[in-house]
This record gives sequence, C-alpha cells and structure tokens, in this order.
Amino acid sequence: MVDALLRRRLLFVAGKGGTGKSTLAAALALLAARRNKRVLCIEIDAKGSLPACLGSGPVGFEPRVVQPNISCLSMHAEESLQEYLRLYFKVPRFTRMTPLARVFEFVATGVPGTKDMLIVGKIAYEEKRRDGERPHWDIIIVDSEATGHVLPQLNAARAMMDLAKGGIIRSQTVWIDEMLADPERTALTICALPEEMPAVEAIELHDRARTETRIAIGACFLNRTFPQLVTARSVRTLESAASAEHLDEARKRLGGDPAGVVVGAQLALRLADASAKYSRRLREQMTCPVLEVPVQAGVRSGLAITRQVATALEQTA
Repeated sequence: MVDALLRRRLLFVAGKGGTGKSTLAAALALLAARRNKRVLCIEIDAKGSLPACLGSGPVGFEPRVVQPNISCLSMHAEESLQEYLRLYFKVPRFTRMTPLARVFEFVATGVPGTKDMLIVGKIAYEEKRRDGERPHWDIIIVDSEATGHVLPQLNAARAMMDLAKGGIIRSQTVWIDEMLADPERTALTICALPEEMPAVEAIELHDRARTETRIAIGACFLNRTFPQLVTARSVRTLESAASAEHLDEARKRLGGDPAGVVVGAQLALRLADASAKYSRRLREQMTCPVLEVPVQAGVRSGLAITRQVATALEQTA
C-alpha cells in the first residue's frame, strides 16, 4: 500500500486538525526518501509543524533541504502571486508598500478562488519543474489545511476554468486540472483518529471528495490506534482479584494496591475497543484502504516520532 501511494507524483494529506497530518506527511516523505526519491514537502498552513516533524526550524517559500533527499517549503499566497506574475507576465517583484502590490493583493483576496488557485498553481509549478529530461522532484507531499479548506483548493483550477474562457490563465488552469484528476499521478489521503468527530469528518471528506472533485483517494490513515493488549475476560479476572474478598491476597502478590492495574487494564480495553470500532466504521463507509497507525507512546515529538510512524506505516501496510 505504501509503495502504491509513493508511486504517485503528488500526494495531498488532509483531515481534521489534530489528527497528525503533519507527522504522517513527514513520515511518508521519509519513506519516499528511503526509496531514493527526491521529495518536496509543502506546508500549506505555514505554521512550522511540518518542518518540525522533519527535524528542522521554520522554512520559507523557497525549497530548503531538511533531510537527505527531502526539501520543504511553506506556502504564502502573496509569494505565489509574485512568482506567477514574474514567470508568465514578466512582472518584476514588488514590495508590499507599492500601489501595484495593493492592487494585486486586492485581486488575490477579492476574487473568489484566486488564493486557492495561487496555492494549487505553486504546487503544480513545482510538479512540472524539470532537470533536463528528469523531473526536479520525484514526489511532492502536501500537508494540506484542515478539512474545510482542502476541497476548494482541489477544485480551484476547475472553478477558474469557468471564469477564464481563454488566454494564458485558461491554458494554465487546464493542465493543472488534468494533473489533479489523473489517478496515476495524484492522490488524496485522509487522516482520522479513533474518535467520533475525527472519524465523522474523515468520512465526510471522503464522500465530498468523491462527489465534488475528480481527485483519486489513495488511503485513509487511522492514526493513534491502540493494540489489543487485554481481553474482556482478563479484565474481569483482574476486577475479581481486586475485589474486597481477594484484596489482601492480591496485595501480597503484586506488592501493592491492585487498583492501578485494574484501571490500566480497563483503559487499555476501552481504547482497543474504540480503535476496532472506528476501524470497522471507516472500512465500511470508505472506498479506499484504511491503514491503522499505532499510537507511539513515550516518544519525543519531532523527527523521533516521525521515524517511528514511518516504521509503523511500513509494518502496517
């Protein structure tokens, strides 16, 4: 499954905020780099989470190497606009204080869909870059914005095609739309948690992406699942052993109060049951594979946990 995903040229990682999108995007980047692919990671939200997951400080609009074979950039709509104008209309860079800058800022923020188109256009430009006959990047992994924002971005080229009936803008949007609609080239992956709201949002994103866009859905990552460490029968046995009738004997055997062991076992059972419940639910209601990513307990955030998640992804898939 991982190899199938990484054969694409462009992967969008989307889902509700807090589901581990940045960590999963970074883990996919590590796996691609291990396969000797040249990887570009793009952070749409520009909060610095994605570079941090790859062991780097904040990055700017220009790609910067953060790990072997992995470069990263953070998206800025204004920088995208200036780059587009420079490449296709030969307009030189301008500062924020000039009247021209204010005019283009008004266009970018006032015309519906323009900002989304600039973001997708930058991604498409990086996908199109070549070093001679070879693509500059083997794969681009996009850490998308939260669920409500990613669909307008995926639809931005098609919306702009409705507005621009001809000329250079029309020609640019046509090939971008074709790139996003090519299932061999581009895929959307969705992140979820074994909890009610993240699972509901993941299913809604899946359904809306299928009906409102033309992008292929590659996989759903059910993040932070809990393994089945105990059974209901073993929990009942522990509860019985910790009852008033057997409490003294349990204390002797454990060398202390057994209450903590019972509570821990009960919690482990509830977490495992929740993981199994939401895994079944996602599989029943989604058309894509669902990959479970076990919770990484006791691992420091940043590159360390990204490496653990990357390893778990390969073992799970």
